[in-house]
Amino acid sequence: MNTQKDSENISQQLLQAHQSGTPVRLDCELSVQETYTVQSLVGSELDPKPMNWKTGLLSDGSVFCAPIAASHCQSSPADFSRRVFNALHVEAELAYRFHSGFDANKTHKEEDVFAAIDRVAVAIEVLDSRLENWQEAGELLHLADNQMNGGLVIGSGIENWQGIEPGTQAIRLLINDKLVVADSGSHPQLDPTSLLTQFVNQACQLGYTLPPGTWVTTGTWSDYPRAEPGDRVQVEFPGIGEASLVF
Repeated sequence: MNTQKDSENISQQLLQAHQSGTPVRLDCELSVQETYTVQSLVGSELDPKPMNWKTGLLSDGSVFCAPIAASHCQSSPADFSRRVFNALHVEAELAYRFHSGFDANKTHKEEDVFAAIDRVAVAIEVLDSRLENWQEAGELLHLADNQMNGGLVIGSGIENWQGIEPGTQAIRLLINDKLVVADSGSHPQLDPTSLLTQFVNQACQLGYTLPPGTWVTTGTWSDYPRAEPGDRVQVEFPGIGEASLVF
């Protein structure tokens, strides 16, 4: 078990990697509690009141939460051409917005979480890592590093999220106008809304308040194809919307 001092040291190394653009090598192991302590310490410096989040499942089946700093978020069409990335991949996702908030340190019911959703939008998550050894690092180190988030693009969407048929929903991901992924019903949990209640309660139990207007992106429908500086990426969810970015 690492000490609080160890967590603070790891968070400072990750924060420095964020600020300098130079990745850091970390070979330590973290518990889940230590992971979220490091994540919180880094987040308090990058964006103490995050309005954007990501969620998904860890290998043990538990739902995770990771804040995304406002400086990493753009509306579509997005331009990341001034950013330098260490590990550059992209994911086609759906992000959900809450029109009402959720208080920290409270447990929230599924019906209240679903009633709070007022929009679903096409999103592109840019994957990156502050870890030099990201390909060998364990999943909790990645979670401490905000689960490899390098950026989030929110595109167009719809209000009628209940009308989506996740089992047949089509997606297309293009890089430089070349079709890289075409699939349907390809979310790992089939229906990404199945993550949202546990996400809300995980974040609130960690002491976060989720204010009205919070977005949460819910995992890839497209795997995570590699991108290169200068690439143009477009994601389409027919019947929902699209998003695009340039590196």
